[in-house]
Amino acid sequence: MNNTPPSIPSPSPSFSPSFSPSPSRPASASNDRKGRIAAVVESHRAVARQKCLYLARLREFDLHRDYQQHLAGGRRATNTAQWLRLACGVERAQAEESLRVAYALLKMPAVESAFCRGEICYRKVRALAPVAEVATEQTLLAHARAMTDGELEEHCRQVAGGYTGHLPSPFEEAALASQDRMVVYHNPLCSKSRGALAILQARNVEFDTVEYLRTPLTEQRIGHILSLLAEPPAELVRKDANFRALGLIEADYVSADAVAKLLAEHPKLMQRPVVVRGERAVIARPSEKVEELL
Repeated sequence: MNNTPPSIPSPSPSFSPSFSPSPSRPASASNDRKGRIAAVVESHRAVARQKCLYLARLREFDLHRDYQQHLAGGRRATNTAQWLRLACGVERAQAEESLRVAYALLKMPAVESAFCRGEICYRKVRALAPVAEVATEQTLLAHARAMTDGELEEHCRQVAGGYTGHLPSPFEEAALASQDRMVVYHNPLCSKSRGALAILQARNVEFDTVEYLRTPLTEQRIGHILSLLAEPPAELVRKDANFRALGLIEADYVSADAVAKLLAEHPKLMQRPVVVRGERAVIARPSEKVEELL
């Protein structure tokens, strides 16, 4: 098998902006404006091209195990992620993500080509990496060109969860709950979550379940849940081994915005179960807390 990474064209010469205001020339104002717009668009595309080139070089570096060479001071790394941390000060999680995306591009030649041309940004490529295959690549690439990066991330989360239907908005969800029907954000592997469902079933309470690890929630939906909880936003975050492995600091995740962003990116860190009814919500730990909504 030939593991040689595809060649990546060299990016165009770097754009050198001038920050000195130009003299006022009314006759050429329109041309000046068009030039500034073109410069911003080109700069945005240049960032994507440089990132694509970096990932291709990083992949080649890893394939050839160049991390085995001695670093300054005689230090040696055992893998590329460790080498990036020692040589470039890159956090391990970021280094590992870059490698995952770099190798994923091998199965997405059309995406890599568009990325190399600066047509799609790294955030979109990162969203496509876990879900794009040869059979779906062109369709997903079309979505990437038409959607914003956030919209594409949400679409890919739904694809990854095998969910192709309609996800209710927070407003639709609130309307559903206002009809005296509960919504339980459920993890079937969690005993507390199973316990809450057992209590509701024993009381003959009608409810809907959302397996948030299969259909990850958007920041908007998480923000809506936080607005209904009596507990501080930080209580929705699990400070467990996964939290520590990501190198996170508890003090950074106190505000609702910070918590919503974190849990949208890392659904496993959300406390479970969360039960919503009308304009109230509880984190049902212990499971009996669900009775507060009955």
